[in-house]
Amino acid sequence: MPESEKTIAALISINIAVFACWKIPALQKYMTRYFCHNPTSNRQLTLLTSCFSHRNVIHLTVNMVGLWSFGPILHDLLGREQFVALYLSLGIGGNVVSHQLQLVARHIAARPIIPSMGASGALYGLLTGTAYLYPDAVAFVALLPWMPFKITYAVPALLTLDTAGILMRWRMFDHFAHLGGAALGVAYMQFGPNYMWPYMINTVRDLKKSVGNGKGGNSNGGSDKTSGALMEMPERIRAKLLGKKTVAVPEKQ
Repeated sequence: MPESEKTIAALISINIAVFACWKIPALQKYMTRYFCHNPTSNRQLTLLTSCFSHRNVIHLTVNMVGLWSFGPILHDLLGREQFVALYLSLGIGGNVVSHQLQLVARHIAARPIIPSMGASGALYGLLTGTAYLYPDAVAFVALLPWMPFKITYAVPALLTLDTAGILMRWRMFDHFAHLGGAALGVAYMQFGPNYMWPYMINTVRDLKKSVGNGKGGNSNGGSDKTSGALMEMPERIRAKLLGKKTVAVPEKQ
């Protein structure tokens, strides 16, 4: 099995496991509390956990068939680590957009809050990202598996449907999360692979090196120079990471 299929199979398995938990009566209260994001609650963890949560078998099937259909395209392009990071970021990002816009809509237009759950935000981001890079790519719809379609045709139709859902106040789906995930997917394909991801990797690498030097000593005559992204952090945070009370400011070269 290719690496892309292994990764996506793992994501699908998590979604199926969470779906199975919804079917256990004794877990209903727990699942509602920790796997369904409500903007009026004070729980941030559900921004992530709700991305794996489906209560309806049709909702689950449509999302997982979509993930299996066009997920490998971006996985093969980005690699496992970046793809998984993107998938989670799109899901969380879509929920954050929905969280904020639902609160605004409730304040301005007395719009009722719709709790967020499902992988649709992440899927919309993968779909628009794929369409942005590969407009001729072909995918399948769960309800019409015999009818492949070009992604570039599906995206405008879905975005129009979600926009109509917001204007008409449909409550079946979280349309804000869909549109938020879609926008983030295009934005990442434009700036992520060449700018955001390399910067993040370099930042983490510099941070690990700096923390290692701070804890294990420095070979340059015992000096306490710190380089890279760590020096861009506030003094208090750098000191905490290095396990010291104070951190020397690096000398200018």
